[in-house]
Amino acid sequence: MIRRFFRAAATASAMLLLAGCTIVRELPSEDAGSRGDTPEYELAKEMLYAFIRNDAETFVSKMAPKDRASLTPKQFKAFRAEMVEARGEPVSFRYLATLEMPVPFRPHIWAVRMKKVNSQNGKEFHQEILFRVVTARADGKVHVISVNFL
Repeated sequence: MIRRFFRAAATASAMLLLAGCTIVRELPSEDAGSRGDTPEYELAKEMLYAFIRNDAETFVSKMAPKDRASLTPKQFKAFRAEMVEARGEPVSFRYLATLEMPVPFRPHIWAVRMKKVNSQNGKEFHQEILFRVVTARADGKVHVISVNFL
């Protein structure tokens, strides 16, 4: 009787652990101390989270006004769907570096780990892509100059 109870409890626990939604987390950077947790870093991170959550409104709202006109939320969702189809679902990410450039530009580089299933053999695999956000300060505010995946 007691064995059955523990077996049922273990089975229920395993089902709870394996069920549910996927959690995407930020992995620690090898060089975390150099990022400085600046407003530029935080803005780039917000854009990455918006991409991962498929939150088109937040992602587009963080872009420069000239770029907002050329990327609607509908276009963002289509772009993200194409990327997920080609590269896989994002499962984790880590900050890599803020590149040195002449003032005022600050490129922030992240590695995004994607999970995909091979359509031929059904095996799961992972790959990383780079996410780059270039920021600059003007009028006392941080602005996104460009965003791209490499």
